[in-house]
Amino acid sequence: MENLLDTELVKLAQQGQGQAFDILIARYQKKVTHLVYRYVNDGDVALDLVQDIFFKIFKNLVNFKGESKFSSWLFRIAVNDCVDHIRRLKVRKEHSLDHFREFGFDVADTGESSDIEALIVNKETQSRVRELLNSLPENQRTVVVMKIYQEMKFEEIADILGDPVSTIKSRLYKALNTLGGLLRRQMFIEGGPPT
Repeated sequence: MENLLDTELVKLAQQGQGQAFDILIARYQKKVTHLVYRYVNDGDVALDLVQDIFFKIFKNLVNFKGESKFSSWLFRIAVNDCVDHIRRLKVRKEHSLDHFREFGFDVADTGESSDIEALIVNKETQSRVRELLNSLPENQRTVVVMKIYQEMKFEEIADILGDPVSTIKSRLYKALNTLGGLLRRQMFIEGGPPT
């Protein structure tokens, strides 16, 4: 049964075969957990959310019509739950752009950074970037998490979020540009590279 396609497993699970659903969980649990952790940055909270997400998938599996890939449907539920969780707890930190203006910085800084993607995955900046991710609009943060941390393809992200590929690329560009500007400002204000 483990060699069956997602669509076949979904049909079996919809017919009440628990083993098929268990295989689907095993297939996606690690990826969903990683995605959720990138949103909440707390292992215990991430595990609780993942349990809720898979319960929601189990409960709503009967409504899955196969109009999209199962993985797209599953990740859409996971992303929505993460966004809802952040909204509920009001975890999102708002960085005041006026604070940067006090230091004489142009808020619409479009200066070239050396390589923002490289900065994001650089070990020295990871904790800072996780904090700064919370300052991004939710739709941009979602794309960064899915593209950079989950290493999904643009087409896959577009399918999951239901937006055109060009919109996904635009959101990623804006998010990386914003993160790059925030990192450069922090480096200048703190007098050294981000930690």
